[in-house]
Amino acid sequence: PLGAGGWSPIVSNEYQWLQIDLGERTEITAVATQGGYGSSDWVTSYLLMFSDSGRNWKQYRQEESIWAFAGNTNADSVIYYKLQHSIKARFLRFVPLDWNPNGRIGMRIEVYGCTYRSEVVGFDGKSCLIYTFNQKLMSTLKDVISLKFKTMQSDGILLHREGQNGDHITLELIKGKLGIYLNSDTKTHPSNAQINITLGSLLDDQHWHSVLIEHFNNQVNFTVDKHTHHFHAKGEFSYLDLDYELSFGGIPVPGKSGTLSHRNFHGCFENIYYNGMNIIDLARRHKSQIYFVGNMSFSCLEPQVVPVTFLSSSSYLALPGTSGQEEVFVNFQFRTWNKEGLLLSSKLHASGRFLLYLSDGKVKINLHKPGKALSDITAGAGLNNGQWHSVSFSVKRNRISVVVDNDVTSSAYASIPLQIYSGDAFYFGGEICCLFISGNISECNTSFGGFQGCMRLISIGNKAVDMISVQKNVFGNFSDLQIDLCGIIDRCLPNYCEHGGECSQSWNSFYCNCANTGYKGATCHYPIYEQSCEAYKHRGNTSGFYNIDSDGSGPLGPFLVYCNMTDTTWTIIQHNNTNLTRVKSANRENPHTVFFKYSASLDQLQATINHAEHCEQELAYHCKKSRLLDKPEGVPLSWWIGRTNETQTYWGGALPTVQKCSCGLEGSCIDSQHYCNCDADRDEW
Repeated sequence: PLGAGGWSPIVSNEYQWLQIDLGERTEITAVATQGGYGSSDWVTSYLLMFSDSGRNWKQYRQEESIWAFAGNTNADSVIYYKLQHSIKARFLRFVPLDWNPNGRIGMRIEVYGCTYRSEVVGFDGKSCLIYTFNQKLMSTLKDVISLKFKTMQSDGILLHREGQNGDHITLELIKGKLGIYLNSDTKTHPSNAQINITLGSLLDDQHWHSVLIEHFNNQVNFTVDKHTHHFHAKGEFSYLDLDYELSFGGIPVPGKSGTLSHRNFHGCFENIYYNGMNIIDLARRHKSQIYFVGNMSFSCLEPQVVPVTFLSSSSYLALPGTSGQEEVFVNFQFRTWNKEGLLLSSKLHASGRFLLYLSDGKVKINLHKPGKALSDITAGAGLNNGQWHSVSFSVKRNRISVVVDNDVTSSAYASIPLQIYSGDAFYFGGEICCLFISGNISECNTSFGGFQGCMRLISIGNKAVDMISVQKNVFGNFSDLQIDLCGIIDRCLPNYCEHGGECSQSWNSFYCNCANTGYKGATCHYPIYEQSCEAYKHRGNTSGFYNIDSDGSGPLGPFLVYCNMTDTTWTIIQHNNTNLTRVKSANRENPHTVFFKYSASLDQLQATINHAEHCEQELAYHCKKSRLLDKPEGVPLSWWIGRTNETQTYWGGALPTVQKCSCGLEGSCIDSQHYCNCDADRDEW
């Protein structure tokens, strides 16, 4: 009940919540709570959820995790929280987690914020909005595009801009991740590679996500929600020959640059801005710069889909069936990171059971009578990738079938020797004692864990299941479920695996594969190689090739060197010109150039030099009537460029400011008029 003393439900359990309809979308910046007035009823911790439609809720998150708010310690004190980031929603839900053990759930609530004004436009997957602009008004140095989007589709074009020669920029949703693709015509600019950057994950959750693209000269900042990727376009933005036209929601002329396979966006955009210009406002006012392809609306239609989260391996949803039916049809969609888990089970009429479960990321069906497996079939693969997958399961007379993702190639069929009749209940998730996987198992004590993940669009016998009725305990029963939200999160975003370690995940945790990285540990943090040849020598190693990691756990990777373990330990780093190279005829206007590429990067070389007491490079030049410096005070005929990109004219043994070879410093050159032996210009090597 909700009265003057606040909200206090008759039953205090984990399935209670207080929902607030603010009447319109509101930007919420803070919340405050009290207990029930003049009572011993208060909540000690709670979750905060929000929604635009009163369906498909999202939990408030802070610091990359679901945030549980500390509540009250008595009935009257006000506990105020300023939200780390504001919420923009119409509906709020306060979900009690714990309350005074000597009382009941009791809450008085205050919400702080203001009306949120925005422009929205809805796309049906067959339309797009095109904005044309005057190039004279646009800066060539700066472009800023910002927008928000929400969708249930995992794929679709958000933004496209194209030129006459195949140059284009595309912002595209692919498998729930957002990619920016920059491409310039390779015939005109063959050195410019295509740039593909992907950010975000699980963006097809029907919640708002923000996108910001900024480019200044050739520096590009690409931001999705809070994650930003900075990169240099290496001239592509300067070279891109683009039309003064932006397309939102799709490509107006599919196939113009081989893009026929791309899907148009199906969902909503909010607050599209291009260099400060409000695109949706221009469209609403029917300005001449805007034209449409297909149908769209200035509203956001919310699909009335009710997802369900199975929080643990013991979570289950039990739904009634009709016993004794000759046909069984069950359809549903799921998404998960787990390779294993029981999706669906049901006892058959009279005796036996069928099990539909995930095993190694594949859907399997196990059908058995007491002590005997009748069928064990498999469909699909890699279904634990976090994407939504559909399953259609049917049994008709003595034929059983399962189709995954409506794909004939991901389907399986089997005929069984018995007539099958449906049981009186279907169990989604939950744990069972065992699987019957061979002919004559009479007992089994192997536990088989239940499904952890999300499901939606469940139907039995071609009739959709009303999950809100289940939530209200009108239909079926359940345990440890969250109804009307999908609580899946991507634990590999951000990626905590260091040094190129590959991140994989399950529902509860993530793992780093450190193979071939040169590092070990939970996050590939600790180097498996020593930092220097000296360290290998102290371990008792002899001369030979070794990988060294010159900055330890720092960002620089390991590289191969030769360790010469003499009295003084030498670290020898190889380059690509260790063999003699003939110098072709050259002059100052057309010099002969030789590049030395080391097996280590410039940063790795610098880190190695920083550890060393002494560092030297050796370059031998064998000459026959080939001068090196020419006259002592003249312009030299040869030079070299080091890591600082500065031209140097001194050679081995000399100092940087002295234009000499070592024999010139020692006074031992074969011709005392010159400071290098080669400058004597002798007709001999």
